[in-house]
Amino acid sequence: MRNLICIAALLLAACSTTPSDEPRQYLDEQTAATVTVVAEPWIFNRDGAPPQLDFVHLYAIDVNRMGTHRKYLAVVKHWPAEDMAPDQAPALALHVGDASIDLAPAKEEGRALGVAQPLDASAPRSAKTWFYPVDSAALSSLSLAPKLSLDLADDTIRARYVVWRDGSAAMREFTANAQ
Repeated sequence: MRNLICIAALLLAACSTTPSDEPRQYLDEQTAATVTVVAEPWIFNRDGAPPQLDFVHLYAIDVNRMGTHRKYLAVVKHWPAEDMAPDQAPALALHVGDASIDLAPAKEEGRALGVAQPLDASAPRSAKTWFYPVDSAALSSLSLAPKLSLDLADDTIRARYVVWRDGSAAMREFTANAQ
């Protein structure tokens, strides 16, 4: 009987630690906005770069300020690239199969948009986060993309990034729950 109870407890613990694709939601106490974030980001490596040396995380977020919802894609670049301008947010081009979605960075900083807390707590202090306004239709097409890559471009360089970890399942869940 005691063994049966131990096995049942282990099974319950295993079920409770199963990762979920359900978006996380929190109140940003510094901006008073409710922020909904995709559960798991896409992770991209720079094409041709050694793994783990130049990578970005791509998050979908919804910022709710008193009932007004704004959607953004947030790019978190963990390590600054020496060949990109340090203080300039790059343009973002998402390649979805044969189509492309070109996005300009938001003119405001994250705090002004309603996001004061870091999206990725594991990112170093030197990490850069850029926000790109996006609509629901673009988010839906990303969630269904069979193949995705992205470019970050500034005045000096255009860098191509390819998927290292797919976040489409979490993106589908995010778009299903989006306002």
